[in-house]
Amino acid sequence: MFYLTTAIPILILAILYVRNFIKKRRDNPAGLPFPPGPPRLPIVGNLFGIKDLGAQWLTYAEWSKRYGDLLYIEILGQKILVINSEQVAEDLLDKRSQNYSDRPQVPMVTLMGWEFNVGFIPYGSSWRKHRKAMHQALNQTAMLGYRGIQLNKVHQLVRNILHVPDSMEAHLRTFTASTIMTIVYGYEMAPRNDLFASIADRASEMLTNCFFPGAALVNTFPVLQHLPEWFPGAGFKHYAKICRKLTRELRDLPFNYVRKQMAEGIAPHSMVSEMLEKNEEEVVIKSVAGTTYAAAVETSSSALSAFMMAMVMFPEVQKKAQAEVDRTTGGSRMPDFGDRPSMIYLEATYREVLRWCQVTPLGVPHMTTGHDVYKGYFVPKGLDTIVFANIWSMTHNETKYPDPMRFMPERFIGVDGQLTDDIGEQQYGFGRRICVGKYLAEASVWIAMVSILAVFDAKKAKDEQGREIDVVPEYTPGVIIHPKPYPFCITPRSPRAAQLVQQTEVDDCS
Repeated sequence: MFYLTTAIPILILAILYVRNFIKKRRDNPAGLPFPPGPPRLPIVGNLFGIKDLGAQWLTYAEWSKRYGDLLYIEILGQKILVINSEQVAEDLLDKRSQNYSDRPQVPMVTLMGWEFNVGFIPYGSSWRKHRKAMHQALNQTAMLGYRGIQLNKVHQLVRNILHVPDSMEAHLRTFTASTIMTIVYGYEMAPRNDLFASIADRASEMLTNCFFPGAALVNTFPVLQHLPEWFPGAGFKHYAKICRKLTRELRDLPFNYVRKQMAEGIAPHSMVSEMLEKNEEEVVIKSVAGTTYAAAVETSSSALSAFMMAMVMFPEVQKKAQAEVDRTTGGSRMPDFGDRPSMIYLEATYREVLRWCQVTPLGVPHMTTGHDVYKGYFVPKGLDTIVFANIWSMTHNETKYPDPMRFMPERFIGVDGQLTDDIGEQQYGFGRRICVGKYLAEASVWIAMVSILAVFDAKKAKDEQGREIDVVPEYTPGVIIHPKPYPFCITPRSPRAAQLVQQTEVDDCS
């Protein structure tokens, strides 16, 4: 059995090597060069050159300084094109979006039941149908109708922080999850251990661990998906089976909850209830709703975690932002959405959060539908090439953003004191695949930021000798990264601030 399990992968590697050589000669008869990149080893390609597979974007950014903004690499036979600059992303993903809007079909995504996610649906008529429904549900005008929910949830957030300050990360995730769950399904989450939320969170976590090339062997060698579950090395199938059950529940359980409430005439207005009233297809509703919840919770909670870490690390920014909030509210009330236009420094802070900690460093991979030539370089079509936009590299470009690891909202404020044209939206993607849920996400993140700043001070924790403990940013690996836990201290800014927090409960009930 040992020789069998060893020989099979070797045979597959050899076949892939020969196949790739033949395809390279057949599909590129003009012999145009691939974009530049680091030297590759036979079969494994650039796998061993990546310093940290959980943070590939850092290595890609280093390589781009040597080989250029359009980088070509291979990992275990998979061709990968990495875009490291906004200009190339605009040229290819925006201006040539018709050719760069497809998605690679990652075997583990399908095995785990995540193929319903609108972000993964192949470019074509089905995707356009889902995209249209998603846009109608999440456009900027539609989102205005949910601001009351967002205010109610952010007031719950500051009360939770006041009562249990040591559980900041849990409070931020509860805020984002409960906001999205109410908007999408009209469902009020339980304060802890909520069934719907726990299902979605576990399914999302399992997806994150199996997405990038090399993260799961079957993604590199799709033929392995046909192995029986008992076969040595096929443990991924058991993993996928567990996730597939979760993704089915993620789509079905909250949807059925809304439909039941509508039948009883007690359903509050929500994204799903509105889509049902418009007689949208059930499969589309489930996909759009499940996608919205999973994507928004992960990205928004990550951005808020990064914001809190920045406030701890850069207290001078926190003081400036708090001063602007106080000037706007007079320190006598909680801020609301009507205050946003007058808070220039807060808006710049929001943009800097998105830039400083890029929560989706490589975005979601694109795939071409046809061969392409860019500045004399050949780009193969379809499954031959996965295209990543290294958003982290773009937002940490030292030429555009000097001292990029420093958190400086002033980058987005011009000499006239007004906001610049740089709106910092790279994290929402490019071209026809740009995220349509950005209005929902940015409103939730902004109101949480300004509300926390209005009533709390976030500071570095101190050790037993009373010395401040420095925070060194570290992040979890995955499609969406999150700051790892770090020591901090958060307290009300004043007795008056604590009263404002407590008053929100009275105001929300009135």
